[in-house]
Amino acid sequence: MCGPTGSGKTTTLHSVLGFLNTVDTKIWTAEDPVEITQKGLRQCQVNPKAGFTFATAMKAFLRADPDIIMVGEMRDKDTTSIGIEASLTGHLVFATLHTNSAPESIIRLLDMGMDPFNFADALLGILAQRLAKRLCKCKEAYTPSPEEMKHFITEYCDELKNTEEFKKDMNAGYKGVFDRFQRDYGFGKPEFVMYRAKGCDACGNSGYKGRVGLHELMVGTDPVKKLIQEHARVAQLFAQALSDGMLTLKMDGMEKVLQGVTDMKQVRAVCIK
Repeated sequence: MCGPTGSGKTTTLHSVLGFLNTVDTKIWTAEDPVEITQKGLRQCQVNPKAGFTFATAMKAFLRADPDIIMVGEMRDKDTTSIGIEASLTGHLVFATLHTNSAPESIIRLLDMGMDPFNFADALLGILAQRLAKRLCKCKEAYTPSPEEMKHFITEYCDELKNTEEFKKDMNAGYKGVFDRFQRDYGFGKPEFVMYRAKGCDACGNSGYKGRVGLHELMVGTDPVKKLIQEHARVAQLFAQALSDGMLTLKMDGMEKVLQGVTDMKQVRAVCIK
């Protein structure tokens, strides 16, 4: 799980643990600090001054044979290597990492000195996350101009240009995206509307109330694992993940714009490179 501070990584991990938390599942966590507590979890707070680091906690956990381990953060080589070993010996390991996007996390972990083969075997998936402001109920609908719609499609496909299908035939790629938008959201039809912020008393006239998560899920598919073993660059991992069906943070945000959950201004603000 990766993203900057305050992007909701811990909350998402805890909601996953809440989903997996059954009576016969043994879940242990090492966190710094323990921010969210849940019934049925064994949660420890690390204390580096006393010598109780993430790595020490992980070693102690493995003696107790839990089914699922959650590490607050993989910030050094020891923690990461024990995490990968734990996952190869049949434990499900969750961790957070401070990187910008899912493919960058792989490079970061390999730079820490991880063995690419073990890491490729252990990897199930990486989820990057950001929080964008959600449009308040007072949002107003408007019919976008053809220019705006064209620009929207172009911006959405901008990140797909490195994938194989786009390299083969750019026009077919654009048409595929347009057709999917039309099927899922009625994009381009006469009755299609988008939403913009308006402002009312409930949201303090800002037009936004609450937040919505934008996600980028990179799954450890066989082609991705092969690229990790070959020490591939971020761009190659990115292109492969997109071919496997990953939506980047910005693309996920833009789909949420079409659903009327947020607007482009917010998506650009949090997904800026």
